[in-house]
Amino acid sequence: MPNVLSKIPMPQSFQNKALSGALLVLILMIVKSKKEASSPRKIPRRQGQGNVDQVFINRILDLLKIVIPSIKSMEVVDLSVLTVFLVIRTMMSIYISSLNGRIVKTIINGDLQKFIKKIVQLGLVAVPASFVNSYLEYLNKSLSLRFRRRLTEYFHDQYIKNMIFYQVSNLDSRVTNPDQRLTTDIEKWANSLSQIYSNFSKPVLDIFLFSKKLAVSIGYQGPMYVFLWYFFSGVLLKIVSPAFGKLTAIDQKLEGEYRSVHSQLLYHAEEVAFLQGQNWEKLKINQSYQQLNKHQIVVNKLRLFMGIFDGLLVKYGAVMAGYGIMGLPVFGPNREEYLKKIGNDKSAITRDYVSNSSLLINLAKAIGRLVVSYKEIQQLAGYTRVVYEIKEVLSDLTSGYYRRTQVQQENETGQVVIDQGKHQTIQLDKGQIIQTDDIIEFENVPIISPNGDTLIKGMSFKITPGMNVIISGPNGCGKSSLFRILGALWPVQGGTLYRPAIDKLFYIPQRPYLPPGTLRDQIIYPHTKLQMLRRKINDQDLIKLLEDVQLEYLVYRERGLDAANDWNDVLSGGEKQRIAMARLFYHKPQYAILDECTSSVSMDIEAIMYNKAKALNITLFTVSHRQSLFKFHEYILKFDGEGKYWFNKQNI
Repeated sequence: MPNVLSKIPMPQSFQNKALSGALLVLILMIVKSKKEASSPRKIPRRQGQGNVDQVFINRILDLLKIVIPSIKSMEVVDLSVLTVFLVIRTMMSIYISSLNGRIVKTIINGDLQKFIKKIVQLGLVAVPASFVNSYLEYLNKSLSLRFRRRLTEYFHDQYIKNMIFYQVSNLDSRVTNPDQRLTTDIEKWANSLSQIYSNFSKPVLDIFLFSKKLAVSIGYQGPMYVFLWYFFSGVLLKIVSPAFGKLTAIDQKLEGEYRSVHSQLLYHAEEVAFLQGQNWEKLKINQSYQQLNKHQIVVNKLRLFMGIFDGLLVKYGAVMAGYGIMGLPVFGPNREEYLKKIGNDKSAITRDYVSNSSLLINLAKAIGRLVVSYKEIQQLAGYTRVVYEIKEVLSDLTSGYYRRTQVQQENETGQVVIDQGKHQTIQLDKGQIIQTDDIIEFENVPIISPNGDTLIKGMSFKITPGMNVIISGPNGCGKSSLFRILGALWPVQGGTLYRPAIDKLFYIPQRPYLPPGTLRDQIIYPHTKLQMLRRKINDQDLIKLLEDVQLEYLVYRERGLDAANDWNDVLSGGEKQRIAMARLFYHKPQYAILDECTSSVSMDIEAIMYNKAKALNITLFTVSHRQSLFKFHEYILKFDGEGKYWFNKQNI
């Protein structure tokens, strides 16, 4: 019998067809995504459960348009190279299987010269085989990094734009941990997606090529029986398999909540320490971790259950089926024909057995990977759910809508109640915003919190440059809410708001933000040094601003404006507030919104800073309970805490 396994039956035309077919599938997928991008089809907004269903398919196609923007992108290049190397690895596996059979034959025949020759051949093929395997891992990781970069840049463009980053966590209530969604979850999604292509295309390619090779040796009955066994296994696994996609989504949600409670403790560590709330915080952190741990234990048990089924059907069951198939040439219906071909050469049976068993093992592994990889798709569906949720939120906010649990004002008993079970879709700006040159005017604008709580039904007043206004009233009456609406942080729910461009307003809170950076950065934030120089301002000008707020000693203490430090720890509360006032003097806006921004500063320095602001023609809009500040303002806006207000000129 001619040694049909001694050469790889792989015509060049067949190789080209296999590669072309794989690339064609990839191109059709991208073209379909592009076509859907230009069509008016809407992505379903019903809440997906992380299952492999139509919602998942629509979402993954939508995300593919982001990570694979065009056929000419580097992602397609990586996928094409990956496809080529997958074909090469399969061809090398077939060649090594044939070489193994021939090595065994030389051992049985006692032919030392041929044995050494075959060992050398095996050693020579090991070098490119090792490179191919390592390069495939490199390509998969490279593809994952490209996917993550594309999606991260897309989300950053949406998230860090206008006020979206504020609105995600302060207006919309669907995503409580955007930091995890934009970092860890995107990374896991990109890794999962990059692995899916290899884990599907490689087994499909292996199945086709190994089946063709086996059919030459033992007939098409062998591969057919293998397919039947795995079809039966796949159906059974589909029936008993839990919804791992949904479980993955829940796991990511609980991971985010557990991380969030730790972040909250770090952020409020000082207050918790003063109040001795460590036991309460410990209870909350432990409860969050117990929820996560309980869920992970359940998932681990389900994976144990599925592992038993996988091992029984895919591993040991396949071995029994494999031995039955391996016996077909000797015990099957074509036994006489096979024995006649090999004659008395018993080593040929051993050679064919080794070669065929190697091919069959590879075929079984390929089919097994295809069957078991359904769990990987479920996992990808879970990651897709949590990633796509943040995409929906960003898209809604960009379009002017947010979803949040709303206060229901209507109640049979006349009480304000909250419907905790539903999120309502709310338009961001129901009122009208008109940009002016230098006027701030509220014309029947209601002060309504994002959850629908009405603080003032309609507010009307007008401020022009030079009209310094102080705002007073009890806590929770709407003072800070007024600033948030004026600064475009909260939506205008009615009426008309006239205001200058946002860059003509400057907000200083009670606890100023000090970003990581140099001492210079603290003064000019959010400008860069280049922007500062373009405004024809130098370091001496900044030192003069520090002198205006009695902080010139910081330049000498910290050894220059280029000194970098953790300013939140280095500076006292009063120094932080004075840095913020120096920042105000640097920017010189038309209007300054000052929210208890000098509460930690002595009254004499406070007076110096307010006089400096007025000298720079900055109109002051101040919230404060200090009576000493009233003399710096000509007008007062007073809230009574019962939904009423007064706007009058002061008698100073």
